[in-house]
Amino acid sequence: MPSRLRSVLPRSLLRPLDSAGVFYCPSCSTWRRALSTRAGASSTGLDKIGSAHRSGRLPESPTAVAARSFTTSSVITAGKTVPPRFKELYDALSGVQDAAIQEVSISRLQLALRGLESETPLIRVAVLGLDNADSARKLVRLLLADPLSQRESWEDVLEGLDADPTRGLLIRYGEVSESIPNDLLPTLAVRSPVLKKGNIEILIGSIGSEAASTGTTLSADTFLVPNVTIPTSHSGRQNMVRYPVHRSIVCGNGVNGLLAFCSLVGRSDLKNEVASVRGAIELSAANQTHDDSRLSFVDIDRASTALDKIRESVQNATEYERGWNASGVQPVVDWLATSSQAASGEALNPALVPLIESLLNAADEGVSARDIQALQEQTVGVTPQEVRSELERGVVTWAEQGHSELRSSLEAGFASPRWRGLAWWKLFWRVDDVGMITSEILEKQFLRRAEQEVIYNSGKYQQAGLLEEPITSPESTTDSTPAKSAPPPWPTLIPDIRAKLLNTTVPSLQALAQSLVLFSVSTTTLTSFLSVLTYLSVPSASAYESATLGAIGLIYSLRRQQKKWDSARGFWEDEVREEGRTSLLETEALLRRIVREGGKSVGDVSDHSARDAIVRSRKALEAVRS
Repeated sequence: MPSRLRSVLPRSLLRPLDSAGVFYCPSCSTWRRALSTRAGASSTGLDKIGSAHRSGRLPESPTAVAARSFTTSSVITAGKTVPPRFKELYDALSGVQDAAIQEVSISRLQLALRGLESETPLIRVAVLGLDNADSARKLVRLLLADPLSQRESWEDVLEGLDADPTRGLLIRYGEVSESIPNDLLPTLAVRSPVLKKGNIEILIGSIGSEAASTGTTLSADTFLVPNVTIPTSHSGRQNMVRYPVHRSIVCGNGVNGLLAFCSLVGRSDLKNEVASVRGAIELSAANQTHDDSRLSFVDIDRASTALDKIRESVQNATEYERGWNASGVQPVVDWLATSSQAASGEALNPALVPLIESLLNAADEGVSARDIQALQEQTVGVTPQEVRSELERGVVTWAEQGHSELRSSLEAGFASPRWRGLAWWKLFWRVDDVGMITSEILEKQFLRRAEQEVIYNSGKYQQAGLLEEPITSPESTTDSTPAKSAPPPWPTLIPDIRAKLLNTTVPSLQALAQSLVLFSVSTTTLTSFLSVLTYLSVPSASAYESATLGAIGLIYSLRRQQKKWDSARGFWEDEVREEGRTSLLETEALLRRIVREGGKSVGDVSDHSARDAIVRSRKALEAVRS
C-alpha cells in the first residue's frame, strides 16, 4: 500500500477555480464543483484505476481529463420542478424560511427543500468515527463492497487514506469507480448497489469524543451537521464547513468507543431525530447478537474475512454467510437501505420526515422564544395594574375634594367684605378696585389646593412611569432670543382657565363698572343742568317743579346702575363657578386617561406569519408522510 497516498490525494484534487466551473450549493452552503463522468464505462476502466493506484495517483477518466467540462453534482442539479403532491409542503417550508430565517438552520432547511424537488431525493448519510475516521472508512468499505465481485481499486484507496480527523471524504454512486476532482471535498464515485438503490451519498468524517465530558447539552446538529475541513486557498489555509445530512452512523472502537458514544447520545437532545442516529461499535466477540434500532456491535475483522472468503470462491458461501451474519454488519446495511425507502410510492421519503419535523420544531421554539423575549422587553417599565388601580382611586378622591374646595372657597370669596364692598352704590368711590378685588378672588380662592394636588399626583404618575420625562434643549449662548420653556409634565387646565378668567372677564367687569359710573354721573349732571335752565327760563316754575328733571335723571341712572351691576356680578360669579367645574371635570378625565393609558403598553408581539407558516407546514407534512 503506498505510504504517500493520502498526501497525493489532495494534490491530485486541487485545481485552479474557473468562473465556468464554480457554483453555489444552497444545501450545504459551500462552493463545489465536479468533473462530469461518463454514463457508461468500458471494461478497461477498473484496470486503469488499479494501475493509477499502484502508481500513487487517483485515476481520472480520459474524457474528463480531455474535456474538463464541469457539471454540478446530483444534489445541486436537482430540478426546480416540485412534484405536485409535495408542492404544498414545499411552499409552506419556503414560507417558514422567509418568516423564521433566524430560528432554523438554513443549510438543513435547504437540504429538506432539495429533497422535495425530486421523486427520489438524494439521501445523505454521514459515517463519523470517534476522534478519527479509521473505523468509519473500514465500515463504509464493508457496507458498499459487492461480495460477488472481486476487490475493487476504490477499496484500496479507501483503506490507504490516512486517518485525518477533520478532512472529509464524499462517496457517491457512479457507473465508473473513479475519483471526481473537487477542490473542496475529496469525492469518490463508487459503483455500489446500496448507493444506487437508495440514491444515497455517504460522507466520511469524524466527531470528537471530548464533547461528551463537557457536561453541556448537545443538539441534533452535533451528529447531523458534521464539520468538514476544506482548503480556502493554495497557501494551505483551511476553513470549517458544516455539511448537513439526513442520517448519521457513529463508529467507535472497543469499550472506550461504546462509553463515548453512550455519553454523547445521553447528553444530546435528539428529540424526534433519535432514529436518524445509529451507533456502530467495533467489538471482537464470538457472536454479535445485540442489535437494536440505535446501536449495533460489529466485528470489522470478521466481516472482512467473510467478504474475502466469498470473493475467493462461491463455494465458501456458507462460511461467508455464517461469518457475515455473526459480524453484525448486516443490520447496519439493512438500516442504511430501509432508511431511504418510502412505505408507498406516494409517501414522503422516511429520511425527510424527521428532518422536516425537526426544522418545524426548531422554528416553533425559536418563534416562541422570540415572542417571550419581545414580551419581556415590552413589559420592562410597564406600570402594574395594581399601581394603576391605586392611582385611579386617588383621582376619584382628588375630584371629590376639588368640587368641595370649589364650592367652599368661592362661597368664602364671594362672601368676603371686600367683594361685598363692591355694591352698586359704592362704585362711585370704589370703581377702581373692581379689577384688583376680582383678581384677588381668582388668584386666592379659585382651586389653589386642587392645583397643588394635581402637581403632587403628577409626581406619582411620573414615578410610576406614566408620564414621559420632559425634554429640554440646551440654550444657545450665541442666540440672543430666549428659548421657550418646556411645558410642565402635569395637566395645566386649572391655571389655564384661571388665566383665561383674569384676562377676559376681569377687564370686562372693570370696564362695565366704569361705564355705569360714568353714565350715572353724566345723566345726573345733564338732568340737573336742565333743571337749572328750566328754573331760570320759566319764571312761573317753582324750584320744586324745576328740580323734577334732575330727580328723574338721578333716579333713572341709579336704578340702571343697580340693575346692570347686580346682574353682572351674579353672572360673573356663576361663570367662575362653571369654569371651575369644567376645569375639574376636564382635569379628572385627563388624569384618568394618564392612569389608564399612560406609560408603555403591552401589545400583541406574536409573529403570526411565522406561526401560520409552521401550521401550514405541519398539515402538509401529515398529508404526505403516509
